Amino acid sequence: MQDNTDIGNHIINHFFNEEKEPKDPVLIEWLDESELNRKAFDRYRKIWNESGYYMETSAFDSGMAWEKINDINRKKERSGRRLRSVYYTLSGAAASILVILALSLMGVFEKDSDVLVRMNADYGSRSDITLPDGSVVKLNSGSDMTYSYNSRKNVREVSFQGEGFFDIAKSNIPFVVRIENGPEVKVLGTTFNLQAYPEDQVIRTSLLEGSVELTYEGEKVVMGSGEMVAFDKKTSVLRLESGVLSHTYGWMENKLYMDNMSLTDVCKYLERWYDVRISIPAEIGESIHYNGVIQEETLSDVLEALSRLSNISYHVKGKNISITSK
Repeated sequence: MQDNTDIGNHIINHFFNEEKEPKDPVLIEWLDESELNRKAFDRYRKIWNESGYYMETSAFDSGMAWEKINDINRKKERSGRRLRSVYYTLSGAAASILVILALSLMGVFEKDSDVLVRMNADYGSRSDITLPDGSVVKLNSGSDMTYSYNSRKNVREVSFQGEGFFDIAKSNIPFVVRIENGPEVKVLGTTFNLQAYPEDQVIRTSLLEGSVELTYEGEKVVMGSGEMVAFDKKTSVLRLESGVLSHTYGWMENKLYMDNMSLTDVCKYLERWYDVRISIPAEIGESIHYNGVIQEETLSDVLEALSRLSNISYHVKGKNISITSK
């Protein structure tokens, strides 16, 4: 009898080669062993066909692919057709395939189902996800998001921190983003960028299209396309901002637009992008400001460029970087 992981390699090779009927003698022998094996094979085929819409072949890894479809299959066998609540913690570019496949194949789109999906992007990485409602969210480094759909309340809710680009599927069901110590963001179908890192003093929302309603303790601001709104955590005030809209989501193109940005704030971005720790005296960090754009390259290239633009020097020791005056 074949080891589960070993036969998995044969199954994945069969699907990846797009064969109509099995040609691999090992796979044929395994299928002939029992009806259970043939039923399992049919389930794997269904999972694989679904995953083709979400997984890029350039990132294909046969071992990882087998682990995913086998894990989903095991969960399906344990859970049956009616699953009331699902919880996933996901990280990295493969998140979409897991969410869509697992939820659709395990029956969580049934009318009376509840869905709970959690996703994060660690420092030094970015993630994107297609939610069960069809919405797409891209997470910048150091971000965390929990999505839930409650059929009884009939609302789509997200608990969020960090930075994300939201392309929300149009629906009569409200989509609400909740931020700790910040405004509630309510949309029906729209596209916007939201920057809400816990350690930052200001939360920023930039609306590309559609309409967004921001509320905080009774205060309400309705945003129109092209508008940017900032929320100051100290004053609890929502205010319209001016600036270049596309600069707010330049991170998706690996760009950091510095519009009179302090060195302190630049270093915050670098820490998130490259998963490093940067120490810098406050008087230096706040006195130096930059205008221009950083195209994400190596960390040493960025630091070298900053040192040429201003009177600073830097020292790198592993993941720790210290910045001083020249």
